[in-house]
Amino acid sequence: MFLDKLCVLCNGLFTLTIICPKCGEHLLDLGLVQDFYDPYSAYLDQEIYEDGYKGYTGECCVHLLACTDCSFKEYRAMKRFSEAEITNYIPILT
Repeated sequence: MFLDKLCVLCNGLFTLTIICPKCGEHLLDLGLVQDFYDPYSAYLDQEIYEDGYKGYTGECCVHLLACTDCSFKEYRAMKRFSEAEITNYIPILT
């Protein structure tokens, strides 16, 4: 169920730093790919997108990443985490 897990990107808990493979600039996270289907897709129930489109499932949500310099785009499936996995996470300092 979607309410049991959350995406750290959608909830602002993590920021991606990915370099564009074409030009070397940073890719921007434009958000969930289904937000770009049509003007009302952002307001629809997310479960209707659990169709395997670009890897979107209850375990992952898919973000659209884009380069503002060369217009490169890619879809990146991000694992969803439970609240316990996030709140019990202790970073290892090296």
